Amino acid sequence: MLDMFVRTTGPRVVIFIMSDQTDDTLCYSVGSAYLSGLPVVVAGYQMEYNGFLSKFDFAESAIKNAQLNPDDVAIIMDSDTVFTGVDIHPFIDRFIAQSAATPEELDALAVRQDHAMAPIIPSAETGCWAPNILHDWPECISRFSTVYAKVRRYTTAHPEHKLVSSFDLSSHRYINSGVVIARVWAYNELLQKTNYLIKTQPTKYKPRKGWDCDQSVLTALYLDLLAWEVEQDVFSLPLHERQAARSTYGVRAGFMDLDYANELSAPRTIFLMHLTVMYDKNWVKHLPLDEIEHPHSEKIIDFKVVARFVIDLYKRAYAAQGEEIYTRLAVPKWVDGKRTSAMTFISLTPPLLATDPNPIDVSNNNVRRTFPVIYHAAGVEAGYTKVGKLEHGAVGAQWFVPMVHNPSIERETMEYLASMPLLLSTHNSIIQDSYDAKCGFPFRGTIERALSA
Repeated sequence: MLDMFVRTTGPRVVIFIMSDQTDDTLCYSVGSAYLSGLPVVVAGYQMEYNGFLSKFDFAESAIKNAQLNPDDVAIIMDSDTVFTGVDIHPFIDRFIAQSAATPEELDALAVRQDHAMAPIIPSAETGCWAPNILHDWPECISRFSTVYAKVRRYTTAHPEHKLVSSFDLSSHRYINSGVVIARVWAYNELLQKTNYLIKTQPTKYKPRKGWDCDQSVLTALYLDLLAWEVEQDVFSLPLHERQAARSTYGVRAGFMDLDYANELSAPRTIFLMHLTVMYDKNWVKHLPLDEIEHPHSEKIIDFKVVARFVIDLYKRAYAAQGEEIYTRLAVPKWVDGKRTSAMTFISLTPPLLATDPNPIDVSNNNVRRTFPVIYHAAGVEAGYTKVGKLEHGAVGAQWFVPMVHNPSIERETMEYLASMPLLLSTHNSIIQDSYDAKCGFPFRGTIERALSA
C-alpha cells in the first residue's frame, strides 16, 4: 500500500498518528496532514488502550503492518497535533542523510559533535514532566540540569572531542514524547529497552502502580544515556569499542537526542503557548513598503487576538499582491477512495507559526526562529478541549488562512478532503475507510471563529 508513504523510494518514510478511535481531535490532525500534502496512517485503531504506554504497542503493530525495513523512517505522533503546512522534506532529507541507516553506522562522537543525527529524536519542550521518576516540575528541571552540567564539565575537560552541548542552544531542553522521528531499527531497539526498563526497574513514585507514562520512560533512558556516556568516557574509545558499549539499560552511545530547535515539532501547553508566535518574516515581500508601523509578530495567547493579527496581515498582503501571495502545492487526486495519476492543488500562504527566538544558531552563532512542521497541543488543561487548543496552532497554518478568506478555496479544500481515504492500522492489518465518512469537514468551527474575531 504505497499510498501511506511520504517517501516511497530509498528509505521509505511513514507518519503514524496514534489513536484507538476516530474522534474530533484525530480528524483535525489527519485533515491538517492531508492539507499539508502528507499521507498519514492512524496507528492503534480499535486496539486496547491502557494509558500512555499503549502508544508503544500501537507503533509496534503499525510498523509490522506496514512491513517497514530497518532503514526506513517512522514519524510517530500523538493525535493532538496539527500540521502547519511547512515543508517537512528538508528535515526528512537531513535526517536520512545524517542518521545511521544501520546500527553499525552509528557513531556517538559524530552525533554529540552535531555532525550526525541520532537515529531516534523525540521533541523537546520548555516544560518538564516525567511523573514516574520525577515528582514535579522543579525536580524534573533539577534532574535534567544535573545531567546537563555533568556533560558540560566533561566537554570542557575534553576539548579534543569538540562536543556540542545542544541543550544550551535552546530554551526547549526537556523531553516531550508527543512526536518522535526514528529509523525503524532504532525504534525497534527502543521497544526492547523500554520493556527491559519497565520490567526490571520500579518507578520512583507510586511503585505499586508501576510505569504508565511513555515520556517518563524516554526521560529515564535519555538521562541515563547522557550521564553514562561521559562517566565512562565513551568518546575517548576507539570507534569499534564505542559502538560496542552499552549504557545501564543497554542503550547504544549516541542512540537518542532531542529536537532542541523545534524544527519538526513545537510542543506547547496553554501555560507555555506564548513561546510560539505568528511571525511575518515570510510575508514581508508581499507587503507594501510603507507599512513598517504594523507589528511583525503576535504571541499565541488569545485566539481572537491572534486571528485578528493574521486577518490584518492577510488583507494587507492580498491588497498589495492579490493571489500572488498563494503557492500551489501539487498533490495526487483521489476519486472514490482511489488514488489517480492526475494531480490537484492545495492553496498555501507563507509560513506564519514560529518559535520564540532560540539564543544561538549553531551554524551562524546568532539568534533565530524556526517554523515548525507540527504544532503539538501538549497536556490536558481544564477549560480547553483538544481541538480548542489545536485551533491556536491552526489559525495561522498555511493551508488554513486561504480557506478563511476565499470561498472558492474553501470549497476546493472540502472537495479534496471528501475524496481522501482514512488509513487505519489495527492490531494485525492496515484497512482503508473514508475520511469524509468518519470526519466530514472538521475545520468549519475554526473558520467561523476566525471570521468572528
